[in-house]
Amino acid sequence: MRQRWLLAGGVMGALMALGFCVVSGAYLESRARHHLSLRVREVARLMALGSAPALAWGEAPDGPRPLEVLDTVPEALFGVLSRADGTTVAAWHPERVAARDGASARVLAHAPVVGPGGERGLLLVGLSTEAMTRDVRHAWGLLAAGCLLLWLLGMGTLVRLGGAAMGPLEHVTRALERLAGRTPVPEGFITPGGRDEPERLAAALARLEAGRDTQVSVLEGLIDEALTHQERLYTQQGLLDTRMRELRLLQDQLVVADRRTSVGTLSAGVAHEINNPLAYITANIQFAQQEFKQLEEVLRPLAPEEVDWAELLNALSEASDGCIRVQHIVQSLKSFACGDDGKSHSVELASALKTAVNMARNEIRHRASLVVDPSVSARVDANEVRLAQVFLNLLINAAHAISPGDVEHNEIRVSMRHGTEGEVRVSITDTGSGMTPEVQGRLFTPFFTTKPIGVGTGLGLSVCQGLVHGMGGEIEVLSEPGKGSTFTVILPAARTALRALVPGKVVAPQAPRARLLVVDDEPRVAISLRRALSREHEVTVASSAREALARLVQAEPFDVILCDLMMPEMNGMEFFHALQRDHAAQAESVLFISGGAFTEETRGFLEAHEARLLRKPMDMDTLRERLRQLVDARRLARRAPEGAEALAESAPGPAILPAQCV
Repeated sequence: MRQRWLLAGGVMGALMALGFCVVSGAYLESRARHHLSLRVREVARLMALGSAPALAWGEAPDGPRPLEVLDTVPEALFGVLSRADGTTVAAWHPERVAARDGASARVLAHAPVVGPGGERGLLLVGLSTEAMTRDVRHAWGLLAAGCLLLWLLGMGTLVRLGGAAMGPLEHVTRALERLAGRTPVPEGFITPGGRDEPERLAAALARLEAGRDTQVSVLEGLIDEALTHQERLYTQQGLLDTRMRELRLLQDQLVVADRRTSVGTLSAGVAHEINNPLAYITANIQFAQQEFKQLEEVLRPLAPEEVDWAELLNALSEASDGCIRVQHIVQSLKSFACGDDGKSHSVELASALKTAVNMARNEIRHRASLVVDPSVSARVDANEVRLAQVFLNLLINAAHAISPGDVEHNEIRVSMRHGTEGEVRVSITDTGSGMTPEVQGRLFTPFFTTKPIGVGTGLGLSVCQGLVHGMGGEIEVLSEPGKGSTFTVILPAARTALRALVPGKVVAPQAPRARLLVVDDEPRVAISLRRALSREHEVTVASSAREALARLVQAEPFDVILCDLMMPEMNGMEFFHALQRDHAAQAESVLFISGGAFTEETRGFLEAHEARLLRKPMDMDTLRERLRQLVDARRLARRAPEGAEALAESAPGPAILPAQCV
C-alpha cells in the first residue's frame, strides 16, 4: 500500500516539476527577449539623436563617425543610417546585415532621424541574442536542478506522510481485529490474499459483522463502564472545582491579611516617628499656655494697645487642638491596621465610628458632605477594631458611589438609634447612584464588585458581613437606582451596663516636690518634659538607659523614673529588668512613656505592665496627676512600712488612674 502511494506520488510530483520547469523556462526566455528588444530600441533612439548632423552633411572622412558608438555595446551587430530615398549615409559593419545566421539570432530596431535642415532618414540597429541565449540556458539548468531538488523533497515528505497516514490505519485495523477475535469469515466473502492495511481492515470488518451481536453486547458493556467512569470523573471534577474556589478564596484572604500586616508594621513605625515629635510639641504648647497666663498679667500694662492677648491665646489653643487631631489620626491608623486578638468586650459605638470617620474623611470630603448624628449613645458587645473596619468599609463604599466634584448636592449621613427589641442600629446613607435588585442579590458574594479593575476586589462587603455575623449582628441594605443606598448594621446591645464617665477635668491638688529622672533617647522629648515639670519637681535628664543606670549608682534615689520604651542599645524593658536585679526599690517607681511597640516581646511586656504605661503624646495635667499619686504612694509607704502590704493590696501597681489611651 505504501509503495502504491509512493509510486503515484512520485509520478505526479515528476509531472508537476516537469511542467513547472517548462513553463518557467519559456517565461524566462520571453522576458529576456523582451528586455533585449527594449534595449535595442533605446540604443537606436539615442544614436538617432547623435546622427542627425550626419544626415544633413554626410559622414566627414576625417571626423568622428556617428555609428562608432556601437563599439561600446557588447551585443551590437551592425548599424546603418540612410536617407529617405535609400541612400546610405553612414554604416557600421554593414556586411553583417545580410548574414544568414537566422532571424532568431538577432534583434532589430529602427528609429527615424530628422536632420537640422528638415532632412529625414532612418537608422537601423541590430543586436545579437547570443549572450541572452547563453544566460537563458544557464537559467534553464538552475531551474531544472531546483525542480529536481523540490521533487526529491516532495518524495521524502510523501514517505513521511505516508507512514503517518498508514499508522492510524494500522491501529484501527489492529483494534478491529481484536474486536473480531476468532470469529469465522462469513460465507461468500473472499479473503484478500495480501497483507496491506486496507485488505486486513476489510477482513476484520467482515469478521466483525459476522459476530456483531456478540460484539455489540461487549461494546455496550464497555460503554456502560465508560459512562460510569465518566460520572465519577464529573463528580471528582466538581469536588476539585469546589476545593479550587475555596483555595482561591483563602489565597485572596491571605493576600489581604499579608497586606494588612505590612500596613500595620509600617503604621507602627510611622506612629512612633510621629508621636515622638508630637510629644514635645504638645508639651511645649501646654507649657507656653501655662506661662502665657502668668505673663499676661505682668506684660498687659506694658504692651502696646494693638496687642491682642486673646488672639495669642487662641493661636496656642488652636495649635494644641491640631496636635490632638494628629494624635487621634495616628491612633486610628494604628488601631485599624495593627489588627486585634478577636476578643469582644463592651464597646462605645461612638468611638468605633469616630475611628472610621477619621480614616475615611479624606476620601469623602471631595465627594459629599459628611453628617454624623450623635443623638444616641450606645454600647455593644463587640470588637472595636473589627467594628471600625466594618464602618470604614461602608463609608468608603458610600463615597465611591458618589461622583467627585459636587459636594454641595451630595451627602453621607451616619445615624444611630435603638431598635424595638433593644438592638442598636447604625445606618450609613448616601445620595449616590444606588443599586439594581440584581446587584443587591449578589452584593455579599465574594469577589463580586461593580468597581473598575484595580479599585475593588469584591471582598469588602463579604468580609464585613462575616465580621458582623461573628459579633452576633447582621447588615440590612435598602437601595434604589438613582436615589442612593442605606446600609444598616444591627448589633445587640451590651449585656452589662457600665457607669457613664462624667466629662470634664478633675482639679488635682498640687503634688509634693520630688526628684524625677527622665530617660529618653529623643533629646527634645526629655527637654520638653523637664521644661514643663521643672517648676514643680527636680528633673534630671538621661539620654540612654546606661546613662540612667550610672546616675542611679552615683546619686540619691529618684522618686519617679519616666523611661522611654523603645531606645537603642538598651531599651526600656531591659532597663526595667536591670533595675529589678540591682535596684529593686527603684523599679517600683518606673513609669514607661512610649510612642509604640514593634515586637511581640515588647507588646507582651506592655500588656503585663499596662498600669505603668503613658502613651506619647502625653497630656501634662494627666502626667502631673500620675506623678502626684505615685509620689504620695511611695512616700506613704516609706513612712509606714508596716502598712505597705495593705496598701499594695488595695491599690496594686504604681498608679491609680488607668493609662492614657492615645
